[in-house]
Amino acid sequence: MKTYKIFYMLLACWVVFGCSKSEDGGTLDGDNSPNPPETKADYTLLLKKEGMLTSSLLNAEAEEITLNPSESPFPDITFPQLTYTDGVLMGLYQKKTPCSGRIMAYDFKEDLSQEMEVFSDLGDCNLTANAIARSEDTFFVAYQLEVTSKATTYFVRLWDLNSEESEFIDVELDKKPVQMVIANNRLFILTLDEEITDEYSLSVMDTSTNLLIHEMDLGFDVRRIFKTPEKDIIISYDELHTTLDSATMSFEYTQYGENTEPNFTASDFDYFDKTGKMYYQMLPGSNSIYPLIPAVYDFNENLAVLYAFENFLTEAQRNVEFEIESTSMVSYDEENELILIGYEKSSGDSKGGLLRVKPLPNPEFIDNLDLDGIPIQIFVE
Repeated sequence: MKTYKIFYMLLACWVVFGCSKSEDGGTLDGDNSPNPPETKADYTLLLKKEGMLTSSLLNAEAEEITLNPSESPFPDITFPQLTYTDGVLMGLYQKKTPCSGRIMAYDFKEDLSQEMEVFSDLGDCNLTANAIARSEDTFFVAYQLEVTSKATTYFVRLWDLNSEESEFIDVELDKKPVQMVIANNRLFILTLDEEITDEYSLSVMDTSTNLLIHEMDLGFDVRRIFKTPEKDIIISYDELHTTLDSATMSFEYTQYGENTEPNFTASDFDYFDKTGKMYYQMLPGSNSIYPLIPAVYDFNENLAVLYAFENFLTEAQRNVEFEIESTSMVSYDEENELILIGYEKSSGDSKGGLLRVKPLPNPEFIDNLDLDGIPIQIFVE
């Protein structure tokens, strides 16, 4: 197992963390040329407001961001129990009764939505949906059924989004499904053996045949799985992450040094830019007084940069002008080269805001937009 040097840097009070990598087997380049200041990007912003999922359209230039008065095509819905995003594709699941639910598939590029009532065939039951995923053509829900007080069965149910009929296929699992990710026409299912070992595994389904084709043990304390732009699957732990090639199933480990953990296990939504950097919410440790702060992790360089609010906003801005309580989302505007930071306000009442910040090497606060709702995800045209 190779071990690489661990880097520690402090650059203009913007904390940069490094880690070391060790390989077990079988990785983006980007264009850093500046964009002209007149380049524009339009945002579709999803917000949580009083138990609802709503949206707003924003107009954005390099120097200014404003609300677009047009009505967003994304429908207002009750806030879903489960959400899945893959690029411009989004899937949502809402529980309606103890044994029924509704799924919605949305395409932000085409502004198209599909809705379907699900699980009505099960009649009177005790069902829990644990995870969802969607591709362009298929919607997946991983769920469990409590047959008796001592017996529970586990399944992944899938629907063809191109079919006018609500036909489905159930694939049985032997362990509790926790999370799902789609890559290379394969469904990666994180499972947990609650009954015997309390260890995690990864089951892989071929989505062209709906057959389970691979399983690997992951041990204890897996936090989450997600996909990189290269379609690798990241399996994250507190002290390291595993990078799994979704095509060859080869993998490598990246071990973090002491106090250099990127801490992306707490993030609900992640955004990757064209160079492979991930934008996310981070547990700050001793680096900030806020419970979650913006961060950027470079998988190629194995470096994390912490954008703590204290480092680019004054105390008066944080506490009085913007009333920042915690980070609710982090993303990136490729066109204007700005980090987008959503936050919840300390005043409550489902209020929030959106900050735009220039990234390293010349970090700078650009502007803020107050919002009627807490931003949770943004889609940049």
